[in-house]
Amino acid sequence: MRDLPGKVVVVTGAAQGIGRALAEAFADAGCRLVLADIDGPKAEAVARELAQGGTETVSVRTDVSRRDQVLDLRDTVLARFGAVHVLCNNAGVMGPAGDPLWELPVGEWQRVMAVNLWGQLHGIQAFLPAMLAAGHEGHVVNTASMQGVTSGPLIPEYAASKHAVVSLSESLRAQLDARSARIGVSVLCPGAVRTDLAPRERRRLAEDGPREPWAVAPGTSGSASRSPAGGVTLTASQVAAAAVAAVRENRFYVFTHPGSGARVRARITPLLAALDGL
Repeated sequence: MRDLPGKVVVVTGAAQGIGRALAEAFADAGCRLVLADIDGPKAEAVARELAQGGTETVSVRTDVSRRDQVLDLRDTVLARFGAVHVLCNNAGVMGPAGDPLWELPVGEWQRVMAVNLWGQLHGIQAFLPAMLAAGHEGHVVNTASMQGVTSGPLIPEYAASKHAVVSLSESLRAQLDARSARIGVSVLCPGAVRTDLAPRERRRLAEDGPREPWAVAPGTSGSASRSPAGGVTLTASQVAAAAVAAVRENRFYVFTHPGSGARVRARITPLLAALDGL
């Protein structure tokens, strides 16, 4: 999808972090933007900033875990612009890290899945029918994580949700390909990114009461130039640039960090070994 100028792009979780960076990158590409976020005032502030730079932008307060609100978002977009060309299902939460998964409250699992998985499904079910009916070229970007293709002990609820996003994206691509639809799919799998995702989670947990101390896991966020596991930490703008390039080139898997290959191979090698003799 190389012809981006004038295209309508919807970004969820657009008030900060990767979502805001996606909005800025698509604005630089000449797109028109719809910024959705549960933090309405922050999303509106980003929209005003982009509008000052000449980008036609609208913001809509949206809780992606609420199907009705995502449907309202779709209606607002179609009423304003008449079409959607790129859907970025980006909104996400992390959840507490370091807790044994058998002790992690069910409510935490439900909260993470409601946003990270159901939020993306709500976006797909709301926008894909209109995109297919229009018959024009389009693209869906689902934000996953390296935690969606690897696994570790720190954030099982987050990793499980991101594995589900990767699987959802693979199924979506296969079904669209089977229809010969003109809609591409990309699943974004960044490693550690300098965003407010982990600090926000720390603040939420502090407000909820004391818990066991925990560290930021690679594939979520951090503030240093290297992640706790020794990997490189990128800026949100670097990740967004990779996503926009993937849309232009219609690439499915989008790995952004040096060393991603080693992490994926470390997961796949035992799987292949287990298949020996079969």
